Amino acid sequence: MKILAALDLSSVTNSVVAITRKLAELSSATISLLHVLPEENQGIEFHPTIEPHYHPPEKYYREPDSSEEGDAVPILHDKNFKTLQNIADTLNNDGIETSFSIIHGNTIEAILEQAEKECADLIVLGSHGHKTLYQFFVGSVCSGVVKDSGIPVVIVPKALKQQ
Repeated sequence: MKILAALDLSSVTNSVVAITRKLAELSSATISLLHVLPEENQGIEFHPTIEPHYHPPEKYYREPDSSEEGDAVPILHDKNFKTLQNIADTLNNDGIETSFSIIHGNTIEAILEQAEKECADLIVLGSHGHKTLYQFFVGSVCSGVVKDSGIPVVIVPKALKQQ
């Protein structure tokens, strides 16, 4: 079994990781951690007259076992990379096979595409508990994933108490 845990690295992340860990231990599953960088962070725009000699950073992250050139993305947020690496290392050290990916794109679409690519059997993600008015105007990642997912989705509430 494979579990895809979508992490936005907010206050709900620890709860999502804890639930994902428990589910993996109970089912002997592997875990794939996913962090989606919104499309607006895909690149940094520079005006050619101000930064004529700009070269993109040489530090890249490549998804595990990928030979596709397009899977390499610049690490714009080293803190996010290090956080995911620490979570994955902790889970791996505890005997739970864990990998992670950082991708750019629409959050809902990226989660669903990665779940399909990883052949995930379950998606776990956190809820921020936004009010109805916010969800009406902005929508919610949770509702979008649940609506369009062909596999089970576990939603971890923001107010989950750690045991």
